[in-house]
Amino acid sequence: MWKIVEASEVVKKNLPKTTGLRTLDPMKAIPHDDMVKLLKLCSEWRHNPNLVMQFGNVEAEIEFFASLVKADGWLKGDHIDLGLYLIRKRQQQLEEVEISDWTTTDVFFMNHIHTCFADNKRKKEQVGWKIRTSLVNVVNGKVPACGLDWQNTYKVYVPCMLQKYKHWAALEIDLIQCEIKVYDSMVSLIPDQSLKEELGPLSITIPNLLHTLDFYEEGVYANECTRDWWCPWPIHRVDVPQQANQGDCGMFVLKYIELLSAEISLATCTSQNMPFFRLKLAAEIARGDAYMP
Repeated sequence: MWKIVEASEVVKKNLPKTTGLRTLDPMKAIPHDDMVKLLKLCSEWRHNPNLVMQFGNVEAEIEFFASLVKADGWLKGDHIDLGLYLIRKRQQQLEEVEISDWTTTDVFFMNHIHTCFADNKRKKEQVGWKIRTSLVNVVNGKVPACGLDWQNTYKVYVPCMLQKYKHWAALEIDLIQCEIKVYDSMVSLIPDQSLKEELGPLSITIPNLLHTLDFYEEGVYANECTRDWWCPWPIHRVDVPQQANQGDCGMFVLKYIELLSAEISLATCTSQNMPFFRLKLAAEIARGDAYMP
């Protein structure tokens, strides 16, 4: 049903490793001045509940922060996008290089994937995929803000709302192994087969998207997978710490991506630590920067 494209010889490219974030301390205390600033912000909202504040591209009402700092509060796409933007922004400030070995998308990426998949699935003849400009811009690093061209990365982290189960998960698109890894904080919620079915459009669209852009024609990647890279990419879960409640999945996604990109242990990703991580993210959003190591 899907177009099969021809393979090309690929060789490994040399990228600097992300070393600056390895000293990141996830449990480092929130600075006193930032806590004061956050409390002042909450006080302003208390006296004027209709106050709207601007954080990056997000116009936030009091509910935005209330759901963020509330134990078991549900994180929306704006929370996820702001958190990831701060992580990408810190990466570029810290590394002081134009390339690294990872980047992230935003929450809209998966919407574009599903739309692209549906458009091509409805075609009467599979003579070549029509790729939306929105996806091309992501791969070229034009969006989201502080993103990188995928040609300058090894892996891409994706926040994903699994619509059938209303559950956030973190995905890693491995551009070397040509596979998709799933970091799921509640594996008991979704059977493996259901997970693969929901992520099927991604596993099929990614190789067709990269082929359309001649991504592997430059001879910069090593074909380290045991199958032809243009086939639907395999999906598998990675064993990660699990949440103990219903509402922390979004916060787990942000911490998974932050710690994985820094190449440090996920041991601190526990439900007991999530209230602290929520407060810390609120402080980072208020100050406009993620904390440096």
